[in-house]
Amino acid sequence: MHIAYHIGAHSTDDDLLLTSLRANTPMLERNGVIVPAGEVYRPILRETVRRLQGAHSDRDAEEAVLEAILDGKDGHRLVMASENFICTQQKIFEDASFYGKMGQKAVWLRNVFPHHPVSFHIGLRSPASFLPAIFARRQNISFDAFLAEIDFDSLSWHDVIERLRFAVPDAEITVWCNEDTPLIWPEVMTSLAGVAENASLHKRHARLREVLTPDGFEQFTAYLESHPTITVAQRRWAAVNFLDRFGQEDEMAESYDLPDWTQERIDGLDAAYEKDLERIATLPDVQVLTAGGTIQTNGPAEDTASVGFA
Repeated sequence: MHIAYHIGAHSTDDDLLLTSLRANTPMLERNGVIVPAGEVYRPILRETVRRLQGAHSDRDAEEAVLEAILDGKDGHRLVMASENFICTQQKIFEDASFYGKMGQKAVWLRNVFPHHPVSFHIGLRSPASFLPAIFARRQNISFDAFLAEIDFDSLSWHDVIERLRFAVPDAEITVWCNEDTPLIWPEVMTSLAGVAENASLHKRHARLREVLTPDGFEQFTAYLESHPTITVAQRRWAAVNFLDRFGQEDEMAESYDLPDWTQERIDGLDAAYEKDLERIATLPDVQVLTAGGTIQTNGPAEDTASVGFA
């Protein structure tokens, strides 16, 4: 059984990826892909990780966990998602680090199923919008006090993914940008589910639907229906054109009325994020899904031009 973990990041898809895949439960289960509801596996995994504390599960205990999660279903791939697999949002910046527990907790998750192949899947987000989004979830704290908890020099997604890569060297890792998801949501879904890229999935345009006007989305789906042989690249170009014509500006462009959250700071964080993404693409054996194509960092890349909608 292949174990596919979707580990966030926080305030990216807000469980939309899990619910999108679960909308395809009958088809996925026919193809051996099991996507349980979060309330089924999250307490089981939480208790198992707490009990093992990073130790390898033995075969009997490993199979008992699988049986409890699968609840009689059979397949070759188990998909589980939670933005809190690595840490809760209160601990993202713990000890003046950025996802400092990524390596440790990834090992703990991997060791729950040491006799099965495992993959990790994570969406990233520019700190320029990530930090305000996380602050919005905090209670009883001022923005100045929130920022005081953060070491801005540690805000490197490259370092986070590097820690993940070297913590679980035998695991597959797939990364994408939250800003690109209106264009790549179908590929994010098929990558996590481990099915063919051209699989016809329900909710495969859920993210695009969020940023298009209702009329624009209706016209986009009609366009796809009238072009059944459209390629992935052609579909993305069509999506870009529909976004130009029917995009909802308030959904596509995020703005924050926060003290000292200046355009200069936003631009600086966005620029650092772009450099981080370039560095992530050089890490060994990391698959990066972009709006221009998939980069497999230990092999040849497709067209990798990225289009974001931050």
